[in-house]
Amino acid sequence: MGTDYRNVSAHHSGPEPSGGTLTAPAAADSRRGPRRNVLFAGVAALIVVAIALVLVVVLTNRSGEGGRNSADAIRAVHGPTTVNNGVPSGYTRDEQGASTAAVNTIQAIAQAGQGRIDMAAVRESMIVADPGQTLGAALDSESNRDEDDDVLSLLPGAVTVTSFTQDAAEVTIWTIGVGQSEINDTGKVSVSTTYSTTALSLVWQDGDWKARDWSFRQGPRPEDASYPAADSALGGQLTTGYYTFYID
Repeated sequence: MGTDYRNVSAHHSGPEPSGGTLTAPAAADSRRGPRRNVLFAGVAALIVVAIALVLVVVLTNRSGEGGRNSADAIRAVHGPTTVNNGVPSGYTRDEQGASTAAVNTIQAIAQAGQGRIDMAAVRESMIVADPGQTLGAALDSESNRDEDDDVLSLLPGAVTVTSFTQDAAEVTIWTIGVGQSEINDTGKVSVSTTYSTTALSLVWQDGDWKARDWSFRQGPRPEDASYPAADSALGGQLTTGYYTFYID
């Protein structure tokens, strides 16, 4: 059998029985081990501190710059990609992008009507330069509102793309409106629910979907929409994959 060099110590030239003293390399490793562990621990601690500092800087910048008065980058599959002054924009040039743009447009107009965002910002990001008469009148009516504590949330109960090309789309939205209003000085509130249908005409302009005109009518209520006619918007293929997000 060959020489077992694992058990050669600094004081012996020949092999020693198993269980002898540590070899010189092993002894050196045992001396270096604690210092090496301390070094590794110090490096790891520095990395953790650096990551924490980066996160603090990023979160501080976002908290100081976010909200309604700046642009925040977001990433949804079909848009929006940006929220600027409370107004979302940046949609994909497909039916899902047009559907999302249409829903966000009526929601943004409602937010402006509550004084929470500026209608000028809505016009700039979501509306063509010269909108149709019906849409233009609605924009004028909802402009320059003072913000109060009343809340109106518009939810898309059903969205149907009735016509689509790469340059234009027609989107119909059956909308559920939930409103909350204060009715006295004690904090008592009332909650109301309304149903309406909005049909928007969109065009692809300046790299995004813009609303050109719309038509609006009340209803139908759920009990009247259970069996829609085949030629109605609710009777067509509904857009799927809907999610909701909030911005302040």
